[in-house]
Amino acid sequence: MGAWKRYEVAIHGYGRKLCRRDGPAQGLLDWPAHTWGTISTRPMGLKAAMALADAQTQHAVVTLWMSAEQVYDNGKAPAVPEGWWPPDARMASDPQTRAGERR
Repeated sequence: MGAWKRYEVAIHGYGRKLCRRDGPAQGLLDWPAHTWGTISTRPMGLKAAMALADAQTQHAVVTLWMSAEQVYDNGKAPAVPEGWWPPDARMASDPQTRAGERR
């Protein structure tokens, strides 16, 4: 009898880091970065993992437990991580490009 496959769910964020030691807008000079974080606390079955990924408001993927092999992608756009600028932000004073104030 083979081992059961277990899965985990990871969320995806994309943007520029907000603060550096040189100043609050220093992150605008850096390249946008991707962040991944696992939101599942324990391994789960495929159906439960897919339901959890679909329930997220941002990009989420289902992978094999303790592996990088993707099994399912919910197809949503990545979110801007908390405390980060959006990837297309150019100026700190422009309210349309500040995180949380996009129109």
